[in-house]
Amino acid sequence: MSQAAVENILKVIESLSEEDRELLDKRLAEIDEARWQQEAAEARRLARDAGVDQAGIDQTIRKLRYG
Repeated sequence: MSQAAVENILKVIESLSEEDRELLDKRLAEIDEARWQQEAAEARRLARDAGVDQAGIDQTIRKLRYG
């Protein structure tokens, strides 16, 4: 996306009513949450495929913290 396109989007956002801006914020938060959920699921799958489980993570953390 070009700098001009970004500037145009920002101008449109600035011209929104408070109600529309709140709706935009809500939708962006929903998109972020969905992406986070997808990335977390992928990370869990990769960890599972690599043989990493919560018990192993906890054990490693204890070793790092307490020696």
